[in-house]
This record gives sequence, structure tokens and C-alpha cells, in this order.
Amino acid sequence: MRTFLSDIRYAIRMWSRSPGFVAIAVSTLALGIGANTTMFSIVNATLLRPLAYPDPDRLVVLWEGRASDPDPNTYNIFSLPDYRDLKARSRTLSEVAIFDSGGSGYNLTSSGEPEQVSGVRVTASFFKVLGVSPFLGRNFTEDEEQPGRDRVVILSYGLWTRRYGADRTLVGRPITINGTAYTVAGVMPAGFQFQFWSGERQLWVPGGWTVGDQERGSHSFLCIGRMKPGATLEQTRAEVDTIGRAISKENPAQLPDGTVRLEALQETGVADLKSGLTLMLAVVGFVLLIACVNVANLMLARAAGRSRELAIRAAIGASARRIIRQLLTESLVLSAVGGAAGILLAVWGTSLIVPLLPAEVRFAPMRPADQIGVDWMVLAFTAAISIASGLFFGLAPAVASLRSDLDHPLKDSARGSTGSGRATVRHALVAAEVALTLVVLAGAGLMVASLGRLLRVDPGLDPKNVLVMELSLPQENLYYGPPLHRQFCAQLDQHVSAVPGVVSVSAIAHLPLGGGSAGRGVAIEGRPDPDPANAPGASYTVACPNVLRTLGIRLVGGREFTDRDAVGAPGVVLINETMAKKYWPNEDPVGKRLQIGTRVDPAEDWLTIVGVFADVRHRGLDRTTPPVLMRPYNQAAWPWMSVVTRTASAPASFEGPVKRALRIVEPQLPVSFVNTMETIIGDSVSSRRFAMRLLTGFALLALVLAAVGIAGVVSYSVTQRTQEIGIRLALGAQPRDVVRLILRSSLRWTLVGLVVGLVSALALGRYMETLVFEVKPTDPFVLAAVSVVLLSVALLAAYLPAREATGVDPVTALRSE
Repeated sequence: MRTFLSDIRYAIRMWSRSPGFVAIAVSTLALGIGANTTMFSIVNATLLRPLAYPDPDRLVVLWEGRASDPDPNTYNIFSLPDYRDLKARSRTLSEVAIFDSGGSGYNLTSSGEPEQVSGVRVTASFFKVLGVSPFLGRNFTEDEEQPGRDRVVILSYGLWTRRYGADRTLVGRPITINGTAYTVAGVMPAGFQFQFWSGERQLWVPGGWTVGDQERGSHSFLCIGRMKPGATLEQTRAEVDTIGRAISKENPAQLPDGTVRLEALQETGVADLKSGLTLMLAVVGFVLLIACVNVANLMLARAAGRSRELAIRAAIGASARRIIRQLLTESLVLSAVGGAAGILLAVWGTSLIVPLLPAEVRFAPMRPADQIGVDWMVLAFTAAISIASGLFFGLAPAVASLRSDLDHPLKDSARGSTGSGRATVRHALVAAEVALTLVVLAGAGLMVASLGRLLRVDPGLDPKNVLVMELSLPQENLYYGPPLHRQFCAQLDQHVSAVPGVVSVSAIAHLPLGGGSAGRGVAIEGRPDPDPANAPGASYTVACPNVLRTLGIRLVGGREFTDRDAVGAPGVVLINETMAKKYWPNEDPVGKRLQIGTRVDPAEDWLTIVGVFADVRHRGLDRTTPPVLMRPYNQAAWPWMSVVTRTASAPASFEGPVKRALRIVEPQLPVSFVNTMETIIGDSVSSRRFAMRLLTGFALLALVLAAVGIAGVVSYSVTQRTQEIGIRLALGAQPRDVVRLILRSSLRWTLVGLVVGLVSALALGRYMETLVFEVKPTDPFVLAAVSVVLLSVALLAAYLPAREATGVDPVTALRSE
């Protein structure tokens, strides 16, 4: 240890005498290590860090699905009756709970300006499953899940402090939510956060189960559970599968071929993120390798200049092992400084990158984006890659020194010689640098091509000059039954359309490309009830009149909704082209009738199809369009509506006037989520855009590092060949001959790197298949384009020092001879 500390002190003294070299090396390492640390902090918070609940490994999520269908994407959320059966029969789960799948907007109208916050209906067992209790007040009771007894609320710590001034006397007092008095039962601890898609929740209320909730076919709730101590995932998975099959046999019409599937809560919602984030971490690892190659070449050049010093050390008794240890210690000191600078860059970079993360990462289940940062695990990762980097870039000069003839510098001190071995190592490192850079460039090129094709997809609507605002419209029966606000659509049209510059206005429950969706089974008139496993179904939404006109969706046949389509009038629906072609092929569906539900119910009214509208990419530009069924809000309301307003000019300038008009329509209901349709469509590809930008940034960084590395090696090679170049010029060689000679040598190794890089890009391309849209990972155009770019940059990087070499004065170059 004393020797090691002595080597460290010597390294520090030596590096202090070479500030220029240290600045270049540390800057190069800091970029590579900082980029890796930033990326790992995202991966750590999203994929690796345990959930912030007691015994998080015992928390699970349960889904309903078909026993014969292994596809995890077909998992379904729970119904209330199925949850009750599961809870009563399970022996491996100590607690089970359900909560609203999408959360809700709750309007607070007391203690300040009206405000809409995100909340969720839960069972009384919800907080018991998570293992967390209110720090102030109490939990819900099972009695409070019943309608009429459910007017109690638990607040988040943030909402309690922000809106109610952390008033401890608030517990037991009423606050007004959705126009109704709710008694505050408790306040959750400051560190408690609950996020399951769609952002963090700020309040919780008991279920207050409606008539619709009681139906076994109403799958509306997410189900979570806590395994008993000693129970394993395999045991619990087998048990819930058995329970699910039993429930299915008892209720074949509602749950055909059914089972219950289980996964660890830690793994929920990250499967789609894992491949993308892992790829990004691998790419940024390539950038660090490129940085290390650059520093290794710098160290090789420096070691060549220190050949006399190393020879003297060997002459006075230093072993090769001792010399290598000294060189590696110097490298580790350099990498430690680079790692420290990289951490500072990562802290700054993380603060910049977190707001730009796509919604899939920021709203990953149970992993709020504000938890992304530099913690002890990130620091440990940075220390590890710093040490690994130091060993990597220090190994090449150390081995080169070991293999060289240490007596040679003492025999011929007039000339410093690097030897052909060192030159070969330097050029081989350049080839590796080119190969790594090509892989990163290929990834970025594929993402650019993919996003370009995705943005050319027709969304099926005209997003230009469309303003979007959200309103929460409380319903007595939530997702079922007629509207509580029966004049909403008419008043919306009356007051918002009166705003100068407004072309049309409407409202829709599930905004296309907005992320929300619902589904319903249907029974078609004149057709026998199908096998429940193959019952027709469609995505379901409700809307006010003029929705197609306002969103710029083409009406293919029939008519839109009108104000006459109200409660008491015959039930009507609109369907999209996909639904028309799927269930009424080769015939006009307008005038056909259907019922909501998988079987004909004599107690239900028939709904007549009055119009067919063009397909809209509802779930994403890269997703196929499902069958869509739309009902008029005036006949079947929805508790949360997106108000869409088409304007004559830039929609942002209409925000204030439209908000004022909405206050006339619903004075007590605050407006939330103000945006434009163009921005929403852009946000729908945010994950791909973010990946493209990140990969492009890494690719540019890799390209710059590669160019600097190539220029540095060529420049050093020119310096070592000064006498040779002088002799050639003295013998009549033209400057262009010298440039051609140097470029030929550099180009040979660059081409080797390009070939290796292309082979690697082809081999690694399959890992990008899920990240690209209508682009093959082996796309020849993309690979050719990035190869040309890299080759051009490499030639330019080599040309500049080569041209400078032609200015060598032959007399000066030969004077030492």
C-alpha cells in the first residue's frame, strides 16, 4: 500500500507538469463517463431501484386473461366481482386491492381557486397492500366502500401542504370535491408517492361502487396484492391461475377460457422500456469506449516520449511488472479525475434530460421521474466504469512498454523512436474507434429514418388550429347512464362558438392519440349470439355533436350526431371504417342496429348506426386502427371530456377567451390540460423522438471523438516521420504526393474499421427491431449513408495534419542528420 500511495503521489506530480495533456484527457473521459452516468441514473431509477414500499419483493400485480393466449399484451384489468372472488379464495396473498385503472380528475372548489387534481377510487385494503399508513388521521374502512358512505378522502402530503397550508385540524373536517362535501380521513406521509401511468395521484377516495361496477363484465380496475411471508411468485402464480380458471367455469359468458396472471409489481410497465433503455446504455457505453481509445492513443504517444525515462528505470533495477504498475496507477489517477468531472456533468445533464423524457419513462408505474438522480448506486457505477476506463486506456501503453526494447533509447538517445509495434497498436485502436463510431451512427441513422416515416403517417384527422382542454364532469354512475349535465353540449356550442375566431367546438371522451381508451362488447341485430370467446367488440368513446367537423375527421357515410340525439330519443352510434368492414363487409352499415354487450338483452334498447367516419390512428401513429364505436354524450355520458375547439388562426391565442366561455358553461369546474392537437400528435411519438435525439447526440459525440482521435494519430505519425518527409521533399516529391502517402496509410486502417463496424451493425441490428417503424435494421441506404459520413469525416481529420506536413522545411528536417 505504501508503494501504491507513493505511485499515486508521483502520478499527481507528473500530471501537474502537463496541464494541457491532462485537460484534454480529462475532458474526453468526463464526456464519456458523464454520458454513461446520466444514462445509468435513468436506467437505475426506472428498472433497477427497489420500489419505495416495505418488502417490495412481495408486491404483485394481477391481470385477467385467456388461458389459451400466451400473449401478455392481451392481459385485461379486473372487474369488482372477480376481485371479490379472488380475495376470498386466495391463501398465498395476505392482502388484495383494486383501484381505478385510469385515475380521475377531481374538482376542488373550497379553500381557494377551483382546481382539478388527479385522484383514484380504491378499496379499503389499498394502503394495506402497499404497507403504508396515513401519517395523520386514519385509513378507509370497508363500510366506506359502499355508496352513500364513501364521502371521505385521504390527501397526499403535497396537496395537503400546498392547498391547505399543512393544517393538522383539517382531518375530520369537510372539503368540497366535485360539488360534494367529503370528510378528510387522513394525510399520507411526505415520502409516499403512488404513480400507475397517467402521473402521480394527489387524493384517494373509497370505491363507492356503482351499479355498473357490480357487473362481472365491467373490467375497470387494476388489481394489486401482497404475498404472505414465505410465499413465492411461482406458488402464488399457480394458485391465482387455478382461481381464475374456476371463476371462468362458473361464469363462462363473462369470462370465457379465463385465468388470472401475476407479475411482480417491480416488473410492471417496464417491459417495453427495458429494451430501449438497455440499447441506449449500450450505445453510450460505445461512446465511453471511443473516449478510452482516444485517451489510450494519447497515452501511447506520451509513453513513446517517456521511453528514455522507462529505460533508465529498467536499467537501475525496475522490473517490467513494477513499470506496468506505475503506468496503470497514472492512468487510474487520470480516470479518477475524469470520473469526478463526469459526475458533475451527470448531475447537470440529468437535470436537463429528465424534463425531456417521454411520458413512458416519466410516468412509468410506481417510478416517478423526480426520483431520477445521482444516488449511491449511480456513484458506485461511476466509480466502476472510471476504474475500468483507467485500466482499459492504461493497458495499451503499459503492454507496449513491456514489449519494447527498453535498452534502445539509451543506445540511441538522439532519436526518439516509437517502434513499428506501437504504431500498429495506435492504428488498430483507430480502426476500433471507427468501428464503434459506425455502430453508433447506424443506430442514430435508423432512428432518424424511422421517425421520418412515422411522421409521414396520416393520423386520419386535421390537427391544425385545434385547441384542446379537459373538463371533469362528475357522473352519478360514472361510465354508464345518461349525462348528469344534460345541457353541456348545447351550452358548449352556444358559448364557445360565440368567441370571435372560433370555427367549431365539440367534446370527446377519448381524444385520438391522447392515450386514453375504453372497450365494449357488442351484439349485432339478426345474428346469433356468438361464442363468448369470439364476441364482437370495439373501442368505445362518447362525443358531442360536430366532433368530426371540429377534429377534421372525414365522414364516409350517413350523418354526425345532432342535438336531437338526446335522452328519450332513439339510441344512435357512429362507427369507423374498420368496424364497418369487419362486421358488415360488402354492405352499408348505416341503419344497422346493435346493442352494447356480448349478447342480445331484451331489456336493452337497440342502437342504430347513423354514420361511418374515416379511420383515425387513435392509439398511435405506429399502431393499427381498431374498430371504434362512438355514442352521443347526450345519451351516454362520460365523466372526463376533452373540449376541442377549431380556430381560425393560431389556437394558443384563444386559450383565454375559450376558458372564459367554459366558465360560463360550468362555473365550478376548472379547466386542465390545455394543449394543441398538433402538440398532442407530436407527443404521441415522443418516445421515438427522444430515442432519436439521444442517439443522434451520442452519434455526434462519437463522431467528434473519432475525428479528434484520427487527427491526433495522424498528427503524431507526421511528427515521427518528419525526417522521412523532409527527405522525400528534398528528393523532389510534390506536396500532393506527401498528402497522398499519409492519407493512404490512414485510409487503410479506417477502411478496416468501417468493415468491422458494418459487420457489427448488421449483427446488432436485430436489437433495434422493436424501436424502428417500417425500417429494416439492415437498411442498406442508412448503412451506406452513415459509412459515407464517417469516411468523409475520417478523411478530413487525416487531411488537415497531412497538409500541414507538406510545409516541412527539408533543411530543418535533415539538420539533425
